[in-house]
Amino acid sequence: MIYKDNKGQGAIEFLFLISFGLILVLSLANFLSYDNDLNLAIAGARNGINLGASEDRIAIYEESAYGKYSNNNSVLTHPNAIKIVKIETVNRGYDSRYNRTSIQLRVFASSPTIVKNEDKVSAGDRITYNVRKSITMTFNTSKLTNNLYNPCFSKHHVFTTSNVQWV
Repeated sequence: MIYKDNKGQGAIEFLFLISFGLILVLSLANFLSYDNDLNLAIAGARNGINLGASEDRIAIYEESAYGKYSNNNSVLTHPNAIKIVKIETVNRGYDSRYNRTSIQLRVFASSPTIVKNEDKVSAGDRITYNVRKSITMTFNTSKLTNNLYNPCFSKHHVFTTSNVQWV
């Protein structure tokens, strides 16, 4: 049996269904974009952690840094055993200065060969620098930050790092 729609009820219901579906898809796309932004930043941070820890492990430094470390932090001029234990993200809420959500990254590391506190600070600074630099390179936002990549930006977030926690 063929039903004739003389009043246009089927067409109106179809338009409501299409508009509801379109609103749902757009809302979902915005939500997924926000989560994808954070996931890309965490992947970039992990890449930076590995690079910074590797540079510290095998003692690769620029000539000026090597000269400074050979006088003050001689243990850093030799290969070291550094293990990254974990990385945490702390959502610090919306930052009105940057119009983005502020995320602080915390890196936890351990090393049996680096025992002095000032050596740990220097090695940790190198790790956090590489974390911020890697995030900046992931999102191509180096024009928005300073030479130390602090803070670093993505489309939806602003990232900072705390000092590496040595455990």
